Order: sequence, then structure tokens, then C-alpha cells
Amino acid sequence: MQKRYDAAVVRQEARDQWDMILSYLAPEIESALQHPGKHIPCPVHGGKDGFRVFKDVRETGGGICNTCGSQSDGFALLMWLRNWDFVTTLKAVAELLGTGELQEFTQRRAPAPPKVPERMNASKRLSDTWTQSVPITDSRAKAARNYFESRGIPLEGWLHLIPNPDAVIRFHPSLTYYQEGELNGRFPALLCLVTAKNGDAVNLHRTYLHPEGHGKAPVSAPKKLMTPLPGKSTSGAAIRLGPVVNGVVQGAEGLETAAAIMTARQKPVWGLISDTMMAAFEPPDEAHSVVLWADKDRPQMIHGKLVCPGIESAQKAALRLHEQGRRTRIVLPQHPIPEEAKSLDWLDVFNLYGAEQVGPARSVVQIPAHGSKQSSGLLSRVASIWRAV
Repeated sequence: MQKRYDAAVVRQEARDQWDMILSYLAPEIESALQHPGKHIPCPVHGGKDGFRVFKDVRETGGGICNTCGSQSDGFALLMWLRNWDFVTTLKAVAELLGTGELQEFTQRRAPAPPKVPERMNASKRLSDTWTQSVPITDSRAKAARNYFESRGIPLEGWLHLIPNPDAVIRFHPSLTYYQEGELNGRFPALLCLVTAKNGDAVNLHRTYLHPEGHGKAPVSAPKKLMTPLPGKSTSGAAIRLGPVVNGVVQGAEGLETAAAIMTARQKPVWGLISDTMMAAFEPPDEAHSVVLWADKDRPQMIHGKLVCPGIESAQKAALRLHEQGRRTRIVLPQHPIPEEAKSLDWLDVFNLYGAEQVGPARSVVQIPAHGSKQSSGLLSRVASIWRAV
């Protein structure tokens, strides 16, 4: 006898779990789920950047394609992506969650325990992944040390600036890598704890490595966030590579770039993970000043206009934080972008020109001004924040 499901029950259970549900049933939109609001090629008709999920995708599951139209919730999105009817979609979600079955329509036998994929249990998966890891100074973490050395930033230059590094950055010897829902192998990986504004751990960031640590793993997306803890959001969070120092927080896009600046300046710099997450960065309340070490990108055509993503993201964050009453500075490399390269970040500056070239004296400093609460007297405060950088 065909099983039937209570749509109201399934809908209620799916609420606040849609990011995990869609990750399992529609793995082709994984990159959009990791960065809600950011555009990717439409999974149905292709193109360059016509599709995005809504920022409340965890709660509603909705998304939109500029050509195909809006899908208000996760059921509608799956029906569009999979060309399913509602009954098929309801069944897939219900069976995934192990809920909503109408007993009067089932055979008279003891129900089997619900089977929920491991990836659906975000808390367990995060906990297990972290527990299986070891400190990056451990003898088993040679691939991690090789990786940092291959990038020109050995641990000796920066790890000591993190008071308890084992609680922030670790090494997993053999972490599963999934692509389009299929296991694509196991690789050594760096794990970084992602922490929200209030100090709560919300997620883990993974960097998959070559088996010997000679660069990143040969996969399509070697850097990935995991699914955050239930009820938590990765937006605004950061990898805290050290404490707030005298009220100042410094941040760079990637872990490696942050480590290069730390090596050169001997001050903590937080990893903000990506340009999108830099734009959303929310420092803790005790940080009255924020320094953003931006990437210098070549202009790209995005939504019909030329933009430099690294600079634009830093500007968005700086203006928003300045409106909150915080002193904000953007530090941008003044060196030219190498020929054939798409960008120049501070790790590139460190390796190409040396540690002495990493700093405000070797950069273009951009200060938010128009419309901000504290635009008057900004220049008089530049020196005070640079003393902390």
C-alpha cells in the first residue's frame, strides 16, 4: 500500500532545516547554499549567475532565478529543480526527515526507525569531524605543516600568536569529500573553528589538501564550509586567529592571507573566509576598531557592471561597521597585479616582495566617509589605529 504523508507535519519539521535538506536532495546548488544571496549559474537552464537562494533559505528553502522566476519555499524549489510533482517532493522530504507518515494508510506492522542521513545531523557531523582531528603540531599533521611551508608561511611565524591554537585550527588525516552528493574520495584537511560575534562556535571551515601537503587537493572546491549548527548562522562569523588587541580586530579574506599578515606584523588577523563573508563580518562588541586587509582584484563584470569583489566587499563591511560607530580602515596592496593573475592579496605581497612590504606604509588606505556618523575628524584618528596594526 502506498504511503501517504501529512504535509503540515513535514513542512513544520523542515522549517529551519531546509539548507540541509536541499544540500542532500539538490547538491548541485551547494555553492549557493554556502553563500545565501550570492549568485551562481542557474541549475536548470545554465548561464553565468542567474540563480541564488534567499538569505532565509535555512528557514524557508526558497530561491530565485532571474529568468525562471521565484520559488517561494523548499517544496517549490525542489519541484522546479527536479521536475517533481508535490506528492513526490513531499515524500522525498518526509522520508529524509523520517516524519509525517499517516499511519492509517500504512500496513499493520511496527514502523522501522527513521533513517536520517548523517549529513542531516549537523551537530553530530560537526562534533565527529572535530573529534577525529589532531593539533596541526601533531606528528600526524605533517601534511598540514608541509602545506603552510609550501605557501611560504610556516607555522613558526604565526601560530604562537593564537593563545590556544588547538581550539581554533586542527588537522583531519582523512576527511570525506562529496561532490554532487557522491563521495569523491578522502583527503587530509585543515579544520578551522568558525565563531560568531557573541563568541559561540557555529561551524567548521575545511581546506582539503594534497595527500603530502603540496598544495590543495585536486578537487573542484577544496575550500568548503560545513552545514552550521542548527539554529546558528555562519554569516558575520570568522576564524579567530587570536584575541582582540586593545579594541582592534584585523581581518583578511583567507586563512593563508591572514597568516602571512600575522607573520609580517606579529599581530592577530582573523580569517573572514571569503569576500562575501567579509562583507557581512560582525566583530565582537569589545572591538571599537576594525582593519580589513582587502584583496586587490581585477575588475569583473557582475550584474552588468564592473566591480572588484575584494575591494567592494571590504567597502560594504567598512561602511556598515562605521555606521555602528566603529573606526574602520581598508588596507589595499599598492603593488600591481602580476600579469596573468586575477588578483593580488597580502600573501602574494609577502611572498613576492617580503615581509617589510606588508603594512599600511605599502598600501592604499581607504576610509569610509560619506553619510557616516563619525565622518568628521576621521583623518585625525588614522594614526591611533595604525599603532595597533
